[in-house]
Parts: sequence; structure tokens; C-alpha cells
Amino acid sequence: MCGVAAAPWADEVYVLLEGLQHRGQESAGVAWVEDGEIKFSGGMGLVKDAIKEAPHKGPAIGHVRYSTSGGYARVQPVVTKKLALAFNGNIINFKFLEPSSRWDAEALIKSIINEKTKGLDLFEAARRVLERAKGSYSLVALAADGRVLVARDPWGFRPLAYRWPHVASETAALEDIGMTWEELEPNKLVMLEEGVPTKEAKISYDRRKAYCAFEYVYFQRPESYFNGVNVHVSRVRMGMILAEEKPADADVVLPVPDSGRSAAIGYSRRSGIPLDEGLVKNRYLGRSFIMPPGLREVIAMKKYGVVKEVVEGKRVVVVDDSIVRGTTMKRIVKLLKEKGAEEVHVRIASPPVRAPCYMGIDFPSREELVAAERGEEELSELWGADSVGYLSVEGLRRAIGLEELCVACFTDVYPFPISEEEVRSMLKAHKA
Repeated sequence: MCGVAAAPWADEVYVLLEGLQHRGQESAGVAWVEDGEIKFSGGMGLVKDAIKEAPHKGPAIGHVRYSTSGGYARVQPVVTKKLALAFNGNIINFKFLEPSSRWDAEALIKSIINEKTKGLDLFEAARRVLERAKGSYSLVALAADGRVLVARDPWGFRPLAYRWPHVASETAALEDIGMTWEELEPNKLVMLEEGVPTKEAKISYDRRKAYCAFEYVYFQRPESYFNGVNVHVSRVRMGMILAEEKPADADVVLPVPDSGRSAAIGYSRRSGIPLDEGLVKNRYLGRSFIMPPGLREVIAMKKYGVVKEVVEGKRVVVVDDSIVRGTTMKRIVKLLKEKGAEEVHVRIASPPVRAPCYMGIDFPSREELVAAERGEEELSELWGADSVGYLSVEGLRRAIGLEELCVACFTDVYPFPISEEEVRSMLKAHKA
């Protein structure tokens, strides 16, 4: 999962990337046009540390990265002399597009350049490559002559919003700079020249949509909209339905901050159990889920404190948005009981993650998933909780209010077939 942005000026892209920082904390970069050339500034770390220069020059594109292909030390936009490209997603068949490529972003830009050598213009070259690309992408690209390409895949997996000539992965980032917005339709490629759309086309034939359910569960800012649905409102409904499906006798509901807060509000409303803030997050550590392996465990140990007066002598329901690896929850239960909680009931406002994601979320192997082979009782024992309860897949669909969702990580049913060879290529690129 990553964040992308485009704007007339590099300094505007910088601000948009700050508003998308929650989508990727490993690296950041910005590319802009200056005197007919593409310039780049970026590196490892947060936007404020990685981007050393973002002048009032452009047009420009930018990226914050949470890696799912190409290892943990790469930076986007990928830049050549005449073209720069940044995207959010995962291209499953990138080796088919460009066999010499080490990762998917490299495959996309090389393939577009190769198509141009056949005499195609930039727009048609990009359309043909994206038509063959299998996977998820919300993409921005920048030519040295100032033209900008914007695209969203035919399935609509990843978000992309705009108010031309500004583009961002989330609606909230555009609101940060005072913009109204629209969401780019899936299966659309648009070219901007001097900030104005001059070409647009369908990338491929229309397909059944597969909007990523995990965008609603975890990734997006609460004030963002995805496919017309407000993220906070959908999370509150997840908590309300969770309270119906998995009730608990308790004295207090605690959110796991920050992304569990909306669901905890819903759980409290529907159950009638008071909501309180008993878990205190260290806000300087970042989001552990999108950290590279090795750092996740360290951060989990330091991430939360507990307000003793809120939990001592009480039966506690702790509500989290999702659990993938279980890195943090065992520690939270232990902390709550050490501070005097009589009972701890874990409630998760999404279904158990049982299958790998190949569409751009960093759990590409089943072995990483704590719920892949365990039921709720086994997880309760593993974490030391008094009970564990997950939201059902049907409950998640009801909460979001859309039928055309990708829920493959919960059901092991993917929107299209994925070969073993494609999986091997992705895993190899992920570890590179």
C-alpha cells in the first residue's frame, strides 16, 4: 500500500504526500519538470526526512512507499531522463510485462518506454501496457515535456481522487489543500497537458469491480471517501454489527488507537457499554503494520501504555480494526491484565485474515497470518484473552454497503486466477 500525488508544482506535491504519510513510511520521493528535464528528490524515511528539495516548479508527481514488491530499500517515483512513474498497488505479472525487471514499478516504466520505441505516442503506449498489467494500480506518470498521465485499474482496487490538475490517493489529502474532489473511475486513463485533460480512454474492457475492503478497515484516513463511502462511517457500522454478532458482558469498551477508534464507537453505541480511552499510543513510533519485518516486533513492545484507573477491576472489551500477524494484540492483553483488568475480551471489526494479499498489502504468504489456521478459541489462548470475536464477511459487506468488494484476504477467493509462477515471482521480488 502506498500513496501517490500529482500537482502543478513540486511543493504542492510535498504537502499532498504529507497528507498521505499514513499510507507509507519506508520511503518518499518527488519528481518534477525543470528546464525540460525531470528532476528528483527522495530517499528512505518519512516525507520530511526523505525529500530534501521540492521547489515551486513543475508539473510534479510524488510517492510515499509501503513496499510489496522490490524489497524495502527502493524509492518511487521511478525516474528516467524522459519519464517518471509512481503507483500504488501490485502488478502480479510484471515479469510477463518486462522479464528483465526486478520489481513491478520498474517493469511498468520499462514497458511503456519499449512501446514508445514501436512508434506509439505516450498515451497509447501506457494504455497498452496497463491493458496487459494484471493486478492493482492507481498510477501517475510524468513526461519531461510536462504531460501527466493518471490511471486507475479496471477492477478499482485502489483509491484515486482528483481536482484537475491535482491528484491524490485519498480525498482527505486534497481537502488538506482546500480542494473539492471527484474520484477517478476504475478502468480509466487520462492525460493532462498544462493541467487540462486532453485525452482519456478506457484501459481495457469493463470488469466486475473489486474495491479493496482493507482500505475501509485500516488504511484510509477516517475523513476520506472511497467509492462514495465515508471511511469513518463504515468503520462505525463495522463496530455496531460486531456488537450484534459478538456481544460481550463487560464494563468498558477500549479502542486500539488510532484505527480501531471508529469501530469502538460503534461497538459502544450498539452494546450500550461505555467507551473510554484506556490505551495510550506512542505517536512517535509510526504504524507497526506498515513497518518492515524486524521493526514490527520492536514497535509492538513500545507502542502502547495503559491508564490503570480506566481498566482496574473491570471487564474490558478491546476493539481493534484488524489483526494480521498478531504482533501487537498479545502485548495489549498482557498490559491490560497487568494493570488490573479482570477480564479482557478482544473484538476485531473485520473478518480473520486467512489468505495472502497479492493486490498491494504486505502479507504475501500464509505463514505470516495468525488466523490462517486458528479459530477464535485458539487465538484466545494464544493471546491470553478471555474471549476473541471477529466480524463476519457478510457483516463487513453490510457495514461498507457495497457488494463489489475484494475480500480475498478473508475468503481465499480472488477476483481472477493467479498462477504459482506469478506467486513465486512476487515473493522473490518482495524479498529482493
